[in-house]
Amino acid sequence: MFSQETILTEKINCTKIQAELFLGFDNQQNFYTTKDNVLLKNHLQNHFEYKNVRLGKISRVDFQNPLQIVVFYNDFNTAILLDNQLNEIKEINFNFLSESVNVEAIALSSQNKLWFFDTISSKIGLYNLTNDALNWITTSLESPVKYYHSNYTNFYWLDTKNKLYSISIYGTIKTLGELPNFDKIQLINDEIAIYSHENQLYYYEIKNNKNLKIKIAENFVTNFFFADGILAIFTQNEITNYKIILP
Repeated sequence: MFSQETILTEKINCTKIQAELFLGFDNQQNFYTTKDNVLLKNHLQNHFEYKNVRLGKISRVDFQNPLQIVVFYNDFNTAILLDNQLNEIKEINFNFLSESVNVEAIALSSQNKLWFFDTISSKIGLYNLTNDALNWITTSLESPVKYYHSNYTNFYWLDTKNKLYSISIYGTIKTLGELPNFDKIQLINDEIAIYSHENQLYYYEIKNNKNLKIKIAENFVTNFFFADGILAIFTQNEITNYKIILP
């Protein structure tokens, strides 16, 4: 059983935007959205766009490094690297590598590499952006990847049983715990996750199996993003920022 409590929030501000999906904000307070399959980046008066019609729908955007943004197009097994003004740096078509891979998950790693999960082998590996080499760091996983998150040195994933694992760039795998059922989720680190379920937001302490219900004014949340103590809620073309007040 998961214990449950409630935590309060303090509303900071609201911003009107024209977007279909709010992705989040980076460490320089640039915020990222998509509309009509175009990636948009906004900060104060600066506005940048990236569009690639031939690759179909954007599946994932990794902006943890604003100078090296990764845009993934799952349908075409292709990733695009962008600079801080959303100019294209490099295109990686995984169909044309020396070894056949079908990428389901991809994220930025350290040392000019990308994390990736391959559905053909069910393995996690590192792709070297300099020489296009693949380095496998796991054997085949028992269950598919349901959700994933990364930082430069670790890749985190939830399997279809909601079991959470992490792997380091050196191949060390840890089992971190189990998460409740969710509709959308963001892993903050190996101890905390924020997730939505049945249109309610929760702050979840993984090690303690402890749920804290997050109180916000919105009755319907399209998407959310948490970083640096700020919880951003997206609904009806508006981003509302909250400060989470932990008990």
